This record gives sequence, structure tokens and C-alpha cells, in this order.
Amino acid sequence: MFCRVLVQLIALSLWSLPFGPLPALAEPLELIIDADYSKNPASSQSIELGVRTALEEVDYMLGDLPVVVVPKDHRGNLKRSARTFQEFSENPSGLAVIGGLHSPPYLAEQDFINSNGLLTLLTWSAAGPITRSKAGMENWFFRLSVDDSRSGGFLVDAAVSEGHCSKIGLLLLDTTWGQANRDPLTRALEAWSMTPAFIEFIPSTIGDARASALAESIARTSPDCLIMLANWDSGAVVINALHHVLPEVRIFSHWGIMGGGFADLVNDEVRTAHQLSVLQTCGLARERAGSAILAAALERAQPNSPQLSAVAAPTGFVHGYDLTRLLIAAAKQAATTSAWQGDIASKRRAIKTALETLRTPVDGILKTYSAPFSAYTPNRPNAHEALGPSDLCLARFSKEGVLKDYN
Repeated sequence: MFCRVLVQLIALSLWSLPFGPLPALAEPLELIIDADYSKNPASSQSIELGVRTALEEVDYMLGDLPVVVVPKDHRGNLKRSARTFQEFSENPSGLAVIGGLHSPPYLAEQDFINSNGLLTLLTWSAAGPITRSKAGMENWFFRLSVDDSRSGGFLVDAAVSEGHCSKIGLLLLDTTWGQANRDPLTRALEAWSMTPAFIEFIPSTIGDARASALAESIARTSPDCLIMLANWDSGAVVINALHHVLPEVRIFSHWGIMGGGFADLVNDEVRTAHQLSVLQTCGLARERAGSAILAAALERAQPNSPQLSAVAAPTGFVHGYDLTRLLIAAAKQAATTSAWQGDIASKRRAIKTALETLRTPVDGILKTYSAPFSAYTPNRPNAHEALGPSDLCLARFSKEGVLKDYN
């Protein structure tokens, strides 16, 4: 009896199905992470961890569509990053590119990205010009990170007011990122009626002999403080060389040194001697203040060690998480529009519009974001910047080589 009833129920169910083939499942959207997983793995992996942690909270759905994360390793090579954007421009499922540590790839491809409507979300790269498009060109970059057009003033103010520095030198990586920071830092010093004690550029691949010669040259200017913008490997080589000739010069560093194993190359004695302070956004301060959102995110991301200091590059995690939360909110808003039902170009446009007009505040680790972006015009240069100077903090290394809140 039971079997006969079961067969009848199955037959009835089949009869009630519509004629023709079953509808195909929706192809998932793709979020491409364009980052250096080879030379700067800590930053790339932490960004990806933050992105995935936020997406797990919504079961990897954006609006009403599934999404997958696709990491792409550009290995610090501009051509490889350019190839990723070329492929993305032709990808019928590619919704957005999430940027990594470096600024030069996005400075190099800025016009291509903006002219082709390629939605690009920046979680780390800090060069000011990236989010300021040329006149007459749309701006498809959105940044939740440090903006170096304003961070230079923060570093100089900290060096003068907190470090009591009176003779400050500038030590900058010899890339478009470092070069773009020369003028903002110089102007920030001028606001204190100061000029740089020196301006030196660090080659991206610098060896011990070149670093020693650079350190000797710097020592002849007798600075009491340095502001440094460098990558983790070049920064480590230079600081170790400086320690031999300027053993007590105070160093205020951009966060570029946090992209890899800097603390493994520069020991605690050297870091302490130079009172090494590192620019950060205020995630570590939020952890000290007991942020419930941060605690929950860390518990989800790494339940065996739910502390921000346990993340190799905490900045990447915090920014990746917060920016993805903004993307999730934008997708929810965009999904109510007709543009969301169109092709991938229409979906990118719908997300761009939603990011510029977010109607609902979004809780993040660093703060609650209330309309963090707006439509960009040259007269509104900060329209695509989610963070500002009030979101910046300094951190210092513990003896174990992890960053701790400055206070």
C-alpha cells in the first residue's frame, strides 16, 4: 500500500512540472583578486581572508546571485596585472576586481579601467591619483584604504607633534607610488615651516652594498627622524643598514613594510632602537576597544586564534572585510533595479551607482559607513574614498614581531 501511494505521489509531482527542460542554474558572478601572492603573500592572503569572511556571512551571495572568489597572482609584475584586467574586460561573469598591495598596476592601467567601466575595489594600494580620474573620464575605482594624498600630512604631524622631530628626511621607494608621495609629504612639512633634510629614493630591489652607501649618504645630513615608504623587503634592508650609522634615528613608516616578512628580517633590538612606528588604519585600536563586529569576524575567519595580531597583515583583513560588506550592501540595493537583470556591464554599472548612493548605513570593523561614497567629479576628489585622516592610527611592533596598538 505504502509503495503504491509513493509511486502515485512521484507521478503527480512529475506531472505538475512544466514541460520542457529545467531552467539552468545561474552562472556565479566572479570577484577577481588581483594581487601579489608570490613576493608579498601576507598582504594578499589577508585581503582574501577578509573578503571571504564577509561573503561567508551571506552564503556567498551578492543580491540574488551566487559569487565566487578568483585569486590572480600578478607577482608584482605590471604586465601580468594588465593581462588580468584585459581578461576581466571580456569576462561575462566578472563583477569586480579587488586590488592588492601595490599601487603601480592601477596607476598604469587607470585609463583602461575607467574607459572600459571595470569596477575596481582597492583594499590596500594607497597612491592618491588612482581614485582621481582624468577630466571627462568616469571613475571606476573605489577605495577603502589609506589615501596618500592625505596620509602624508598624518605622518608628518605625528613625527613633529608626537615624535618631537625637528629635522625630517624622506626615504621613498623608487616607484610611481613613492614618487607620487614626494610632493604631498613636502607640502605637509612646509605646513610646519620645514623642508626635508633629504629626499632619497630606494630601488625596489636593493642589496646590502647599495643600502650601506645610501645609509652613509643619509647619515651626512644628520636627521633626527625619517619618514619611509618602502616594501617589506627593501625596507628591511635599508633599516638594517641605517642602524649601523644612525642607530637612534626615529623612523615613521608607511604600512608598505607589512606586506611580507619584515619583522623576520629586522629584529626587536633594531625596531626598538628606532622607535619604529607604522602607519595603519585603526583596526588594532578597535580590537583594544572591544569591537563586537571584529571579534565575530575573527572568530569566523580563524577560530583557533581569533586575534587581529594573529593575522599576518591585519590591514588587509580589516579592509577586505569592510569593503566587501559595502559591496554586499550595494548588491542588495542594485538587485532591486532593472540594470541588475542585464549583462555584466549593466551589473557593474548598477553596483557603481549603488556604491555612490548607498541608502543604508553599513556596520564595519573600522566604523559604521554612512554614505561612504558619492558621485565623483574633479571638484569632489575624495568622493570615492571611504576613509579619511580621522581613520588613521600608528602602531608599533611587539617583541614577537607583531603589530600592537600604539597606545
